[in-house]
Amino acid sequence: MKFKLWFLWIMLVSQGLQARYYAVKNDSQFVDEINKYEFVVACFLRNPHPGKDFDRQLKKDIHLLLDTVKATSETDPYKKLLKKEVGFLVIDVSKDAVQSLVKKYQIKLDEMPQFLLFKNGKVLTAMSGELAKLVGFISKSDLLEFIDDYFGKNFDEILAKKSEEQAEQREMQLARYQAYAAYRYPYGGWAPYNPWGPYAYSGYAHFYPYGYGYNGYAFFIP
Repeated sequence: MKFKLWFLWIMLVSQGLQARYYAVKNDSQFVDEINKYEFVVACFLRNPHPGKDFDRQLKKDIHLLLDTVKATSETDPYKKLLKKEVGFLVIDVSKDAVQSLVKKYQIKLDEMPQFLLFKNGKVLTAMSGELAKLVGFISKSDLLEFIDDYFGKNFDEILAKKSEEQAEQREMQLARYQAYAAYRYPYGGWAPYNPWGPYAYSGYAHFYPYGYGYNGYAFFIP
């Protein structure tokens, strides 16, 4: 049983990571992803391949940049609160399958790595009318600031709305809990409020096993 739970947890975690960070394989996948998420941060880069002109330092810099993008995607609020709204994509422009994207967004060799932003499937533009972009081997703080400059207000509104919804849901759960508690306490039974997940037939002892009261358990009110 423990093995099954552990395996399920690993699967959920891996799916959560995939939901935020993608290495794009072709232009079709790119289109799917920018339409899947309301907000997308896309990194265009050229990954050097082994050969006569192989640049080891460039390869190292690329790896560091990929770590930066992934670390940003795993930073709150993107890690949890906005994981369904924000996607992070990495596009290797050396692949033939993404050349249509290079042409469409006019990605130049001397302007890579390059970060572009998308909202509702459309690329963002700056006040100048040009594409909103961040160029170079940037730091995590640079990338966070770039995202905040264009999406910060949108994110604040989404987070405020989610906070209100969570508060309302919690109040409803507490109301149901208090309604049942008056005649269920202290014998256990259906517990209408469970701070760790769905309702469960486990009695109030399931919620507060280390207190004192009926059968050694305390009446739990969060």
